[in-house]
Amino acid sequence: SSNAQIKEGAITYNMTIEGLPPEQAAMMGDMETVMSFKTGKSLSETSSMMGSSSFLFDEKGMLMLQDQMGNKIAIRQTKEEMEKEEAKQKDKPADPKMDYTTETKTIAGYECKKVIITMVGKAKKEEKREVWYSDKFENNNKEGKGQGQGFKKGLKGMPFEYGMSLGTMKIKFVAKSVSTDSVPDSKFELSTDG
Repeated sequence: SSNAQIKEGAITYNMTIEGLPPEQAAMMGDMETVMSFKTGKSLSETSSMMGSSSFLFDEKGMLMLQDQMGNKIAIRQTKEEMEKEEAKQKDKPADPKMDYTTETKTIAGYECKKVIITMVGKAKKEEKREVWYSDKFENNNKEGKGQGQGFKKGLKGMPFEYGMSLGTMKIKFVAKSVSTDSVPDSKFELSTDG
């Protein structure tokens, strides 16, 4: 079907952080995040001068690897553990409210549409996010699993530009290149050696 969404490939994002002291911002340098995806799997890899991190989501659960200047951390959560943790939450956030607009712009060669997403945080405080997404790509995280990924829940495509706040910091992701080449399964096999 000509309307079938792209389910496999990789998107490279420029990642910028506002709100850091100048010396810390200089230490971070230019940052890039590569999101590789294939039906049922996604791998987000971020690199900077300070180190690297990888977040893998697949049918087994989540694996996070971080290497910050030689300090290595690995955290694994099975799908069952993630579901148990979610079920334990007393004040579960409501599903985000999606206000789709008619605004469009081209990002990394793809026409993207704007959606205003309203999320209700733990303190019952509303937070609005502006997300530009391409409906040519399948949203690889329709369930909104994983820390900070709740805004993707129910989104009609893949985010190409979005931001998030962490305290005084504002992090922005903007797609700069896209590959629709096949992604080998080996890409999603991360080593926890060391």
